[in-house]
Amino acid sequence: MLSNHVTVSAKGNRRIKLNIYPGHYATSHAHVDNYISMTEIRSSCSMAAEAAGELAKHFMYTHIDTIICLEYTQIIGAYVARELTGTGRNVNSGADIHLITPEINSSNQLTFNNDTQEYVTGKNVLLLISTVSTGRSLSRAAECLAYYGGNLVGIGAIFSAIEESDGLPVRSIFRRSDLGEYNNYRANECPLCKNGRKLDGLVTTGGFTQI
Repeated sequence: MLSNHVTVSAKGNRRIKLNIYPGHYATSHAHVDNYISMTEIRSSCSMAAEAAGELAKHFMYTHIDTIICLEYTQIIGAYVARELTGTGRNVNSGADIHLITPEINSSNQLTFNNDTQEYVTGKNVLLLISTVSTGRSLSRAAECLAYYGGNLVGIGAIFSAIEESDGLPVRSIFRRSDLGEYNNYRANECPLCKNGRKLDGLVTTGGFTQI
């Protein structure tokens, strides 16, 4: 297990923290020089609630019917829905917001089963995701929503290395500048590989696997 890490606190709320592990890692889309651990923020009840409070601030005046939770953000998503539907001046006050997670088929495509399609088709959707590195996962999700007739009205992330996707701003708690150093490369263009440095591990949506 990795040991050397840097803990970074969110500028808007110092109780929200991420552990950053410098190194050489492969994701499904790229090679990166830092692994951002999402385990604590996604599994801790108190920190997930704090994170949701920060994200919800950006969508208080956006009508939302459904939150689609990607990359194990269901706990945070539930707290976001509670923030948005609570009493106050936000447009969703007193409403009901559904939380769903798409399935992934054998072709690595996102799909919704018959039971959940009614919460997508013709609905205003907030997309919630853990990490945005290259933006490819967001594009795939937006393509899926368009296929099922959903209306993407917002994107929320714990960390994002990009500012916008499909014409919408990516509202995130942590940005690239908060990490001090964060770079992603195409596998065939990775300078770490070219310098002969072996991979420290593989990073998936669920976490890190050392190799």
